[in-house]
Amino acid sequence: MKNRRIQLEEIQIEKHEKIQALDQIRDAVEAKNIRYQPSLLQILLGQIKYLSWSALGGQASCLLVILGICRILENSGAQLMVWLGTGSVLASCVGVFLMLELCRSSSFHMTELEQSCYLNVKQLWCVKMIIFGCLDLLVLTVLIAGVSKNVSCGIFSVMLYFLVPFVFSSGLQLFVFTIYRKDRREYLQMGAVILISILSLLTINIPGLYTFACLWIWGIALILGTGLLAAEIMLLYQMICQGDELCILDD
Repeated sequence: MKNRRIQLEEIQIEKHEKIQALDQIRDAVEAKNIRYQPSLLQILLGQIKYLSWSALGGQASCLLVILGICRILENSGAQLMVWLGTGSVLASCVGVFLMLELCRSSSFHMTELEQSCYLNVKQLWCVKMIIFGCLDLLVLTVLIAGVSKNVSCGIFSVMLYFLVPFVFSSGLQLFVFTIYRKDRREYLQMGAVILISILSLLTINIPGLYTFACLWIWGIALILGTGLLAAEIMLLYQMICQGDELCILDD
């Protein structure tokens, strides 16, 4: 018995129809969201719920304290140097909450856990610095606005007077965080805040520094403090990229 092969009818395909079908397939593939790429705003909003409530609550409490102190000083008719001294101390304390959050992230082997997340450690810490940096600027804005409307030296001068202790305090705290690896380094960071606060109060005893003629000194101090803070951030970032933080922070 002879094998009978089934012969399929040859289908005629028009060339232009083939090209059109391939184009449709290509468009459908390109339209699919194969790789998830959240925007910066989505990342920031998504990470807020993972931040320490104690740090966020402390930031909110700091804002309420500033509003309360401004009201008390207004009612008491405080003089210029009292306003500037109180504001300098408050500005020195604003950046402490970011340090508390970073200490929490580097304790109890949280660094290894965060490294396994969708965002790695350096990305997570950058997000935290952005969030708390924005909150710090908000609190400082309220502080500067509250003081400047009650003194005669102007908002630009008040901004310089308060930004200097803020950047030096933040830079010194970050230096302690980067260099000191053991537990309870939060106490050293609080000591850094107290040190900058005392130095700020000491400058109040030199009223000549708070005149228009000495604004250039405050400008140079702000540039130096900002450079110190930026250098500490870059140092911490490089250490994380090299893996030093993962190996050392949780020892």
